[in-house]
Amino acid sequence: MWSSFVFALQFLTRIQIANPEFDYQKCGRGSAFFPVVGLVIGLFLLAVREIGLVFFPPLITAVFLIITGVFLTGGLHIDGFMDTMDGLFSGRDRERKLEIMKDSRIGAFGALALACQLLLKLVFYTELLKTNTVGWLLAVPVFARWSMVYAIRFFPYLRLQGLGNPYSDCTGNREFTLATAVMAITLVMTLREGALVFLVPALLIHWWLKSVSRTLGGLTGDIYGAVEEISEVLGLVAVYLGYTRYLLN
Repeated sequence: MWSSFVFALQFLTRIQIANPEFDYQKCGRGSAFFPVVGLVIGLFLLAVREIGLVFFPPLITAVFLIITGVFLTGGLHIDGFMDTMDGLFSGRDRERKLEIMKDSRIGAFGALALACQLLLKLVFYTELLKTNTVGWLLAVPVFARWSMVYAIRFFPYLRLQGLGNPYSDCTGNREFTLATAVMAITLVMTLREGALVFLVPALLIHWWLKSVSRTLGGLTGDIYGAVEEISEVLGLVAVYLGYTRYLLN
């Protein structure tokens, strides 16, 4: 299990803590630890919040939070998000969409989608930082990584060769159950009854994945990254509209 966790941590982040010999199954089963990796990222974000708000207003601290997230992940999910948006909004047929998603160049749709996504993160980070709540900084990254496990487990993978192959081949009920347990415990521990606000984002993610899978015939590694980024934004919106406003009232 330790090797699987290390593979997951070093795949989803730039954090290097060991150098285990590559094992296809252990790597693939690392999906069970995706939410744990989200928790690690959340702890870094929490530290940035605590330090940032001592010296800076919420808006500037929000920028630091976004930069921290990008630095920790190496922009892995953002890259997949942009490629996915370029393909899905291209208006082309299925095969051409998949070709566009494989292209490493950034298109107009990807750039516009990223700008919108970063703006949404910025405004919701800023507003949430004005409150005394901190649990969302742990809950949102965990939920976003769980969404990736959900996508891997319940939707077919398209590529014959890709970074997502070990995970699509080795993620079963055991891995999904463990990932779900970690997410549920984290949400309840950090948000208490506010954990229920994540039901709507989870349903929206399911609907989006089903729509994309129907359009393309399955998912790709880029779509896994896009799921993570979309889930983060949906999680922030849900916390703001539900849990945080409930507390303020």
